Amino acid sequence: MARDYILEDSNGYPFNSEFKPDFVKFGDRYHGYKNNSQEALFYYFAVMGYDLQFDYNGQTYYFLSSENYVARCDNGFKNDLEVFENANVMFRTFCIDGKKLVDIVDDLTNADIL
Repeated sequence: MARDYILEDSNGYPFNSEFKPDFVKFGDRYHGYKNNSQEALFYYFAVMGYDLQFDYNGQTYYFLSSENYVARCDNGFKNDLEVFENANVMFRTFCIDGKKLVDIVDDLTNADIL
C-alpha cells in the first residue's frame, strides 16, 4: 500500500509514523506538530489525504493526494507535473531551490489543505 506509513495510536487515531507528532512537546494545537505548515503536510496531506497548497519564496505549489500516489499539479489540479509514490516520499525527495521539502517545511507560508 502506498500509504503504509499511516498507523493508529492506542486510541485508534491515525498518525504519520515517519514524521511523528509530539504532543508532549507541541501540544494539541497543531495535532502534535510544531506549526501549521508541519500539520498541513505531515497530518492533513499525508495522513488524512487532503490536497495541499503552500507558498515558498513567492511561488505557490499545489499537490494532489490520492490513495495510490501524490502529485505536484498545476493550480487547477488538471495536470500532474511530478508524481511520487506517497506523501512521505515527496517530502524527502521534492526539492525547491535545491532544498528538500522536509528541510524547509518550517519556512513555508500559507500552507493549507484544499
